[in-house]
Amino acid sequence: MKQIFFVVLILVGYEAFAQSTPPETAKKTPCVILSSVEPAKGIATWSAEGRSQKHTLTYLAGDYPPGMPFRSSIKDKDVDKIKAKGGRVLILDPHYTHEDLEKAKQECDNPSGQ
Repeated sequence: MKQIFFVVLILVGYEAFAQSTPPETAKKTPCVILSSVEPAKGIATWSAEGRSQKHTLTYLAGDYPPGMPFRSSIKDKDVDKIKAKGGRVLILDPHYTHEDLEKAKQECDNPSGQ
């Protein structure tokens, strides 16, 4: 009798555990939308700041991959780090429009948009 009770208890416990675990959801790939910075013009190109500006990207929207710290301004070499951590990167023109940004956000929300 004790053995039957024990078997029933295990089956009921298994059913309760199986129902309490959430179904697996599709993991969303982290996606970052960046904009390139307008290159320096004129005499500003002679300065160190002007030269480094041509490799700068500005954060617009999206999520960085886990382990990647948030930065509002990153260098183009950091794009490879984001991709290495499994993230996607969309880069917009410096003269992007609101519609361009909205399209990029929709593309980021699409998990199969690689």
